[in-house]
Amino acid sequence: MQKSIPMVLAFTLLLALILCCACASQSSPNQTLQKNSGFTQITQSADASRISFDEARQKLREYGSDLLNEPGNPTVVYYILARDVDVSGNAMSWIFGVKQGTRSGLMVFDRSGWTTIPWSATLPSEVIDIDNIASTDMVFRQNNAVIIGNSPPSVSERRDLELQRGVYTLTITSDGAGRILTFDAKTGVLIT
Repeated sequence: MQKSIPMVLAFTLLLALILCCACASQSSPNQTLQKNSGFTQITQSADASRISFDEARQKLREYGSDLLNEPGNPTVVYYILARDVDVSGNAMSWIFGVKQGTRSGLMVFDRSGWTTIPWSATLPSEVIDIDNIASTDMVFRQNNAVIIGNSPPSVSERRDLELQRGVYTLTITSDGAGRILTFDAKTGVLIT
């Protein structure tokens, strides 16, 4: 008799488990059946994390006017670096070399916001008028064939775009190899 008690208990638990599963999986008449259930891959567009030049420029104006500008000491841009630029000219982060009065610094903008880094090194001497330069998307649109070149889509390239002294310098690296292209900052035209 004692040997049959564990067997009866195990059988009862198994029966209760089967009934619970059957009740939980039974659908109501008003419930619609979902097709293709199971694992679904969720992809986030890489473009969602990238920032256009126009957005970075606007954020610089807002940030500069809110936090940095003092009367008589406007924030002046001398250097711009767009890091990890896509084929549309949008970047993962933007770095602005700025000067306000006698203070200079680097202002880094990405999706997490602004980071300001004091900078004691000398900035380039030529001021960048951010309202009178070719936007990065325009540079990439005008020069798409040269920038993309013959690279197959499967090859991953890293592009960094630097602006100083009236010239955009695009550095493209892929699998240890690299190339550099330069463009006029006002017109976006390739400099040969």
